[in-house]
Amino acid sequence: MIIRKGKISDLKKLMKFLNETPELSEGIEKETYTKRWVSSCLTDKKMSIVLIAEDKGEIVGFWIAEMWKEREYSFTSDIFVIPEYRTQGVATKLKEEYEKICKKEGIKKILVLALTSNEKMHKFMEKNNYERGSQFYLYDKRLK
Repeated sequence: MIIRKGKISDLKKLMKFLNETPELSEGIEKETYTKRWVSSCLTDKKMSIVLIAEDKGEIVGFWIAEMWKEREYSFTSDIFVIPEYRTQGVATKLKEEYEKICKKEGIKKILVLALTSNEKMHKFMEKNNYERGSQFYLYDKRLK
């Protein structure tokens, strides 16, 4: 397995994972993630980082985050590993590469949101020394 930076050629597969995986669905619309947003994450190297875990030429996991270098923090928006690769260290390898990049870029704090129902993510984050903050509700509104 390799960990690499995301490429625009990953767009179609990422869109499928992001919009068809229940634990990543966060909005009230059928497709939470837009092609425009995912494309931006893959191409805007100053503001975004997409890490891909790949095995035998197939994407088996990814980590998507925004990098706010001036404010010295990074916001992780999505972490995903396909079910058959879970508990095999894929998320840990993605996390290690992500944290290495953050340190290199001068990032001092990493923020991660996880749905309150996503217990697997809670356990993973706490196991990796991320502290759980206060619970809150995410409200969203699409402007037309």
